[in-house]
Amino acid sequence: MLLFDEAAVILDDLIEELPEGIYDELNGGVNLIEEAKKNEYGDYIMGLYHNDEMGRYIEIFYGSFAELYGDMDQDEFTEELRKVLHHELTHHVENLAGDRTLEKWDEEQEEKRKYGYVDADSIAFVDDDGTALAPMAAAMLRKYSAGRCEDVRCAAVCLGAFPGKYNADALKAADALDVTMLGAPAPLQARDMVLKDYGAILCMTMDQANAVYTKFPQFDEKIMCLGVTDIKEPFFKRNWGKTAERMKELIEDLVDELCEENN
Repeated sequence: MLLFDEAAVILDDLIEELPEGIYDELNGGVNLIEEAKKNEYGDYIMGLYHNDEMGRYIEIFYGSFAELYGDMDQDEFTEELRKVLHHELTHHVENLAGDRTLEKWDEEQEEKRKYGYVDADSIAFVDDDGTALAPMAAAMLRKYSAGRCEDVRCAAVCLGAFPGKYNADALKAADALDVTMLGAPAPLQARDMVLKDYGAILCMTMDQANAVYTKFPQFDEKIMCLGVTDIKEPFFKRNWGKTAERMKELIEDLVDELCEENN
């Protein structure tokens, strides 16, 4: 796991990557905070943008990163840190322009994650590359909705290009639950013509939901996360069983919602 001082050096490098103008009027700068931070519902907060009596400044919480991403290698950790920095800087730029688009969307997504239910007869499950989580969710929905609300249509969708094969550890974990991912249609690439065909777009992480919204803002009303907290591929192979069990619980709850709405 990267130590606080190591993460601070990485953050400084990420700050240097961006043009100086983006930091105009950010008088309090970007600050790496050692502790973790959670919201009132127990979810980890990765970063915050502030505009208050202290001025405009960004806080990024190293402790939250250590809790959620502590088992990542340096490249993966850096990428997660970059995403949060860019997200909070977007809040800053919009704030200067008097634009609350991202702020409002963040608020809406938080509400959806806590209270929202899915009312749709077609669902696109979205992940980064289509090798594991979205196909697993789609396969489980097909299995657990059979005989209850069979008219629900679903597909796996990937933000990147599908490499042509599934994660072998995910396949084993799904098989252990008697869920078969193989034989289903290959994951689709996220495109306008694909996403508009589904009534709900369920992403595995908030970052993925944000990425879909950024590219396809016309679908903002139907973009949400499958879980209240992010669902990520485990760093250690031995943890795939736990990930599959969590996915099973989420999909069973989703099926209950869908069947209640469709009956």
